[in-house]
Amino acid sequence: MVAQFCPRIDGTIMNLKLKKGDIYLFKGPCLLRVNGGKFEAVGKTLENPEEVTIPKGKSIPVEALIDGELVLDFEEGGEREHLSERTIPDSWDGLTEQLSKKGARIILILGETDTGKTFFSSYLANRLLTHGLKVGILDCDTGQSDIGPPGTIGLAVLHRQIVFPSEVEPTALYFTGSNSPAFHFLPSLVGLKRLADRGLTLADILIIDTPGWVQGEKARALHRSEIEMLGPDVIILLERSDELEHLVKNYPQEKIVRIPVSKGPSPRNHEERKALREVMYKKYFKQASYLELDLDEIQTDRAYFKTGKEIKLEGIRYLWAERLSSREGILVVTEEPLSEEESIMVRREAGVYNLKNIITGNEKNILVGLLDYISEGLGIGIIDRIDY
Repeated sequence: MVAQFCPRIDGTIMNLKLKKGDIYLFKGPCLLRVNGGKFEAVGKTLENPEEVTIPKGKSIPVEALIDGELVLDFEEGGEREHLSERTIPDSWDGLTEQLSKKGARIILILGETDTGKTFFSSYLANRLLTHGLKVGILDCDTGQSDIGPPGTIGLAVLHRQIVFPSEVEPTALYFTGSNSPAFHFLPSLVGLKRLADRGLTLADILIIDTPGWVQGEKARALHRSEIEMLGPDVIILLERSDELEHLVKNYPQEKIVRIPVSKGPSPRNHEERKALREVMYKKYFKQASYLELDLDEIQTDRAYFKTGKEIKLEGIRYLWAERLSSREGILVVTEEPLSEEESIMVRREAGVYNLKNIITGNEKNILVGLLDYISEGLGIGIIDRIDY
């Protein structure tokens, strides 16, 4: 692929005329507006006066379907490349035709980091929408979330074509509490199953975009569990060579489709991915406000606090104490860590061996999920303080 590269068009607004068949790769941050003609981006048709905001760290190829003009507003770091050929393989379009006729309901997409799984999911969804299907996308990449904030699994049922999944409001969220499934393994699987079941009741076909963590014992266990739980009708491997074969070796081969990775931009490094995640958090919390909740009127989950029975202790200064279940012992909240002598005294008084000591103030800036009565995500928050 030959490209003419024009880097760092900082703070520039420009009009770009394209001839039918011209293809450009635009890298954010950039605002793109159609000023005439007809274009295609990620399988979506763009016409006047549509606008597309390309965030920092993201990029999209845009192809002119007829002669036209784009108005481009670049911020610092925005770039454009003139490409000599399509970045999207022809096999992608053939696959869309097959899936629309096959009646498949669950499409599981596997691929390493930076193989374009989200781009492919969006492209596939847009193409399937043109066949009259109601399409859902389930975003399981909690570190680089496009549906909902980081730390959540997000479901979106589409009612129109999209360029980025982040354009639409989530239909449902599940809070995992981590940017990586490696740290919250079970919640990641529970969230996947719950939202997949929800998506299948709302959409004709569900596209599942999985994390790019595919190597190692835990990654194998994660993806094998996904496959066993869901029994996908089709598993799509976005492969550069054979790096995913170990995950599907025992799955019926007629349900596996191997497709080449799109010829896109260079992979993002760790710092770029971290910066993009920070942008997502800032965007989510931009209009955040303080919310005060009465601990007597809510419940806690995935925490020991407020899951036992309150108890009274003698001989120490404490803010809260509760007896946990059976051999879990007791939980005591204090302003300062208990000394070894105090810990021994508390264990003896309560008749337990295990003691969990929470220090007030340590809860500040902890990321939490806000859930409804059936544990479906309402959003996320950051703890300022707990008045024990």
